[in-house]
Amino acid sequence: MAEEMQYKTLKQRKINNKIENNKIRVGIVEMYNPSEQLEDPYYLLLRSVVDRECFAIDVAKEYGIPYTVLYRKFLNKSFFEEFEKVIPVDTSLIVLAGFLPIIPKWICEKWERRIINIHPSLLPEYGGKGMYGVKVQEAVLRNHEKYAGCTVHYVDEGIDTGEIIIQKRIFVAEDESAWELGGRVFNEEIRLLPLAIKMIREEMKTNS
Repeated sequence: MAEEMQYKTLKQRKINNKIENNKIRVGIVEMYNPSEQLEDPYYLLLRSVVDRECFAIDVAKEYGIPYTVLYRKFLNKSFFEEFEKVIPVDTSLIVLAGFLPIIPKWICEKWERRIINIHPSLLPEYGGKGMYGVKVQEAVLRNHEKYAGCTVHYVDEGIDTGEIIIQKRIFVAEDESAWELGGRVFNEEIRLLPLAIKMIREEMKTNS
């Protein structure tokens, strides 16, 4: 599954970055179906935000999903101003995956409980500054943890401190590497995130 989703090692990413250093971009993908919108007033407008060469853009092109690209030059103080411009205020849900910039307080307040993130650990363990990617699994193995996993949580102004929505726990296998563990966690992430979105959607229907 990890191979099918183009999960890459750090070495592979470094090679790709050298080749296409000037092509790294931020993609915002809008998953929108007008017919479903008409049939279901609670249809979610989903946007997946990334800060690297974006596989989601390839998916968007394949399925004809409209998308917006913010170039790397906006990854400074003005980035979130551009972010705000392209996302409607009434967006139902903003989904972050592999997105490292810290969301400022004013963005969190504007879309309170409408921004979620997926993190490759069982939060609150192994969250916070510097805990991303394979670094998380290296820490898990270094501390001889029995379990690893992933968490979907609401985003607040802290780093991985928002309310937990759902988690998936897996056993840490004997003698596996951080990259092998990371690949297994990744497989769980791509299953858990859609499930979390479905849960939120059902909650929206219930509370309406």
